[in-house]
Amino acid sequence: MNYYHICTEGAKDNVIFRDNEDYIAAMNYIAITCCERKVTLLAFCIMSNHFHFIVRSEFAEAQKFIVSIKRRCSLKYWKKYSETRVLSGSRHPINIKEISDVEYLKSAIAYVLRNPLKNMGELAWAYPWSSVSAYFNGILVHAPADMLKDNSRRKNMKVLHSHFDAKGTALSVNRYGYIPPVEYVAKNIVESIFVTPKSLLYFMNKDVDAEMDIEFTSLKRKMVTSDTRILNLLPSLLQDNFGVGAVDALSVKQKYSLMRILRQNFNSSPKQIARILRINPEIIK
Repeated sequence: MNYYHICTEGAKDNVIFRDNEDYIAAMNYIAITCCERKVTLLAFCIMSNHFHFIVRSEFAEAQKFIVSIKRRCSLKYWKKYSETRVLSGSRHPINIKEISDVEYLKSAIAYVLRNPLKNMGELAWAYPWSSVSAYFNGILVHAPADMLKDNSRRKNMKVLHSHFDAKGTALSVNRYGYIPPVEYVAKNIVESIFVTPKSLLYFMNKDVDAEMDIEFTSLKRKMVTSDTRILNLLPSLLQDNFGVGAVDALSVKQKYSLMRILRQNFNSSPKQIARILRINPEIIK
């Protein structure tokens, strides 16, 4: 078995995870898929429009793992937002890169866990939608509120948005509604790789983006506001500036005005604006 960095290209024309309910569902889908597939999950992070995973497995199993997660999220998205093909291969392609040595593995894990800071300026150790809480008695580990094996199948279906049979597992759901990563992430392997929390923090603070073949942006530009935060503020922005309640009610001229507002107020990039407004990024200059 080898180590792999699995990532998906960020959706350019949409925000996949719009609110906490979307993130919670994705967290549970990751846990469920770990139970079903022959994959050892070391680290992961869910961003508003893409995923990152570090796994140990056969290549074919790594592929099946990410495809299964995308399929589950896509079905949930369709049921909630009545939109299809949001996570299709053409709109949300997958990249799986083999990790060649221990130093690169450390850098890859650190990069994944640092993604919220790099992309949104959010404190990585306080980000709830990653595996960061699983290692070295992380600050976000909470006492379980509900053992899934003690629930009825109907209740587990409601909690997990899935037909997954949790009766034979030792998984629990915390008070936020998701299975905590400490229960299924291979934290012992990660801790043995880094040895100490200080070492993990050191790698998370290193400039390893060039090593990951990913454009380094965290210190080259001002941090931008997260997609989710802007989506929460969008109704008030629309009402205050244009007197409407939806983007579809804006004229073409007003949409360009809104683009300028997003750039000025949130330092939004053309790609982020396209996702928020759900328009073709090519028309944004």
